[in-house]
Amino acid sequence: MKRRSLVNLLVIHILLLALLLAFPSASWAHGAPPQRAVKQEATKESNVEIAGVDNVIVRGRVVDAKTGEALPCRIHIENRDGIYYAPEGHKAISMPKVNNNGIVHEADVINRGKVWAVIEEGSFAVSLPAIDGYRVEIAHGLEYELPLIALDLDGQSDKVERTFTLKRGINMRERNWMSADTHVHNLMPEGTYRQMRVEALDYVNLMFIGPEHPLFKAGYVTGTPTIVKDGRIVYVSQEVRDAQQGHMTLLGITDPIEPIRVFTGVDRPSSVPWWHEPLNWEVYDHLHAQGGLAFHAHFLYWPGYGSPLTAALGKIDGVEWLTPDMVERNSRTRQDIEVPGYPLLGAGPMWYHMLNCGARIPVVGGTDKMNEKRVVGGGNRTYARVDTWDHQGFLSALDRGETFTTNGPLLDLSANEKPMGSELRFEGKGPFAVKVKTACFTQKSIEYFQIIKDGQVVFDKSVASGQKIVRIEKELHFSESGWIAVRCGSRQRDRDNWENAYTAAHSSPIYVTVNGKKPADKDSANYMTARSQVALEWVKNTARFSSDEYRERAVTSFEKALLFYQEARNRASKD
Repeated sequence: MKRRSLVNLLVIHILLLALLLAFPSASWAHGAPPQRAVKQEATKESNVEIAGVDNVIVRGRVVDAKTGEALPCRIHIENRDGIYYAPEGHKAISMPKVNNNGIVHEADVINRGKVWAVIEEGSFAVSLPAIDGYRVEIAHGLEYELPLIALDLDGQSDKVERTFTLKRGINMRERNWMSADTHVHNLMPEGTYRQMRVEALDYVNLMFIGPEHPLFKAGYVTGTPTIVKDGRIVYVSQEVRDAQQGHMTLLGITDPIEPIRVFTGVDRPSSVPWWHEPLNWEVYDHLHAQGGLAFHAHFLYWPGYGSPLTAALGKIDGVEWLTPDMVERNSRTRQDIEVPGYPLLGAGPMWYHMLNCGARIPVVGGTDKMNEKRVVGGGNRTYARVDTWDHQGFLSALDRGETFTTNGPLLDLSANEKPMGSELRFEGKGPFAVKVKTACFTQKSIEYFQIIKDGQVVFDKSVASGQKIVRIEKELHFSESGWIAVRCGSRQRDRDNWENAYTAAHSSPIYVTVNGKKPADKDSANYMTARSQVALEWVKNTARFSSDEYRERAVTSFEKALLFYQEARNRASKD
């Protein structure tokens, strides 16, 4: 036993000696613990130089090909080995992703490790070794071409001046389409405006989260737009984040929704939990009393227990997607809610099922942009066709559902000459003819363009590589109530999209009502009934509330939602 103790003591001494050699600082020698090394990406203020090769200063200017006006833009320059070269005033390699609350100025943005320099006034200078094989990428929103320019500096010396012209393929402003990012967090209004110019965004909904968020503490919640300048609007609102019900994107608040918390419905470090209060449908009521709108936030990822409830009660203004794709990511959700008798179903098909039961739910798009190290602002966005180019005009367009969401393609859709969000009404036996006209313009490559009727693809057009304009006219027939929408996209991921997503776009529906009846699809009603029953059990047995009376009110509302889907199932059975 004594021998084993001596061996253990010897081992301890050896370990101590190794630590002293590894950390020979005075503080460690005197017993203070060493600072933990933090692994970070390397940072450089200057670009890589090549031995024996002189550098050239390239002065570039990016302009509109038609008007000659300078274009604020993003630029990425790399050599033939894929090494990034930053323009003057930008870092060659940027810092890791962090949540920098209160960012005012974005010198760079990063998307999945790819650094873009934000060129606010359209002019830049960059020092480059005089060799060939440079690639220059330039981006200014979704309406301009996205060129990949070869730059050869072999044999050049001193200074080189270059003008880069971008061709505009479509002008959505002239057609009264306002582009918006509905979901942005950790930017201050001034920095937001700068990025809007670069990304060709017209409206940004900044949202504070919790009482310590800089947007809230700085007093930006005023009930009016914070910035209105050259047709661009910045408005500060709020995100209500219930971990189980699902998060809510709020637009147009005049007073914060209480309680102001980072999250609700989660365990606190102390013994007292945070309640599932207010319920999502109550948030909707509070906001509508203020003249604002409420959407299910990042719905594709986070369809919670409250999703079928608000849709059934008509107390949600739409769903918000951070990526618009419907084809390749159906099963990816943040909260996997098990529904007995059904495989895990993603939020995209669930949206279709709710529409098939008579809910009316438009779609909007945002990014959940936290800071310059996370996504390009407006990388996924809403387009809304407005009657007046102002904050209220934007909200009115969202309210009537004349919207589509996209990360590239730009859509148009009408049915019997009526736009997205409209209702076509028919009386009689039918079938009734509906003439669908739809079109798409895209600078990014897509592979398919589809017409959706009651959740099913009824027309699928292949799109040739490089084709920018697609037009379809198709006659559909309705004997029962239903809905129409269009979607398009690529089946190949694009590194330049947010989260390496598939390029895609989706319209809000056009609703068809026959003989005053709501739609009723048997499979959709069965699934939504089963999902609502799961949600009802959750609110009865698992959800946390501050009183028995509050739980009773919650249960009553969830029972009403269940009845909505049961009635849809009954209509489907009769048909």
